[in-house]
Amino acid sequence: MSTASDRLETSARIATIVMGVILLVGAMSLAQSVFAPTLLALVIGIVLSPVSDLLERIGLPGYIAALASFFLALLLIFTLAALLLPVVQKTVDAWPAIMGELRAFLLRWQSVLQGLESAQERINDVLSPEGNGNGDTEGGGMAMPGTADALFLAPAVAGQTITFAGVLFFFLLTRRRIYGWCAQHISAKGAETELARRLLNAERRVARYFVTITVVNLGFGLAVTAAMIAVGMPNPYIWGAATTLMNFVLYLGPALLWVALLLAGLVVFDGAYSLVPALVYICLNMIEAQFVTPTAIGRSLAVNPLVVFLSLVFFLWLWGPIGGFIAIPLVLWILTLAKEFGGVQREIREELDRARTAPAAEEAS
Repeated sequence: MSTASDRLETSARIATIVMGVILLVGAMSLAQSVFAPTLLALVIGIVLSPVSDLLERIGLPGYIAALASFFLALLLIFTLAALLLPVVQKTVDAWPAIMGELRAFLLRWQSVLQGLESAQERINDVLSPEGNGNGDTEGGGMAMPGTADALFLAPAVAGQTITFAGVLFFFLLTRRRIYGWCAQHISAKGAETELARRLLNAERRVARYFVTITVVNLGFGLAVTAAMIAVGMPNPYIWGAATTLMNFVLYLGPALLWVALLLAGLVVFDGAYSLVPALVYICLNMIEAQFVTPTAIGRSLAVNPLVVFLSLVFFLWLWGPIGGFIAIPLVLWILTLAKEFGGVQREIREELDRARTAPAAEEAS
């Protein structure tokens, strides 16, 4: 009887947890305009925490250090936007030429593979019996956003920007108090200071990881810049900057940049040489991913690739590009906190065991 009731209680707990997770994901999706900038601000605040600590150690008041770190974050964001803008603009301007070159490239391959023509015609007859294959290329493009769209989106963007800025500044200013409050309310009696120290340690490990990855990505961007100069690609510095930025979004970022280099190579070069920029990039990416990054971050900060991929897919589905940027630091922070909490709980259990065994040892003696 007790076994049946235990199973029922376990099933009820599992169902409650599943329902809670579903409701949480639904709330995060519906309240994206609040949750996304808030988590982005927390992640950037954790990354910038060593800067704030350094400014406080040299004698600046806490609010001045937080304000300086805040403006540093804004400067970095505006710099990234300035680097991305030429890439996006050139891609938009060159898109018709890219599609034309891609169409010509496919037609050349189609002429080489004459033996597949009959099969292709049969497939086309099945998929489009009216034979209107050329109608999609005329005027079927996506409409560009206009002034009305920009005015409609402006209040939402302004609200998210204010949310991000406020959370970032106040987190940098009060994060030690936040850690102290968490330690006071969730730790065992007498372990508050130790838990607060472990929270700060988790913050430092995440910040160290992000700084290391930033240095690796900068080096990777410089290597791609030099390679693009060597193969004769136009705008090599833009390709290097794009490499540095896209490499922060694991898997998806390098894949998108490889596709972009493949299309750009088709536009710029002729023949088999048009594949060289993409091939050079993929070779450099393999060296960076297999040798440089694992050596730089070490085994202590290594994360299961499946966990990284699933978190990336989940947050990209949930919040788009912002989610892709947040995913990896957030998962690393959660895993580090879990490890630190596990250490605290293990120490508490050991102390309790020693406290229980001490009276028995005294009586035996």
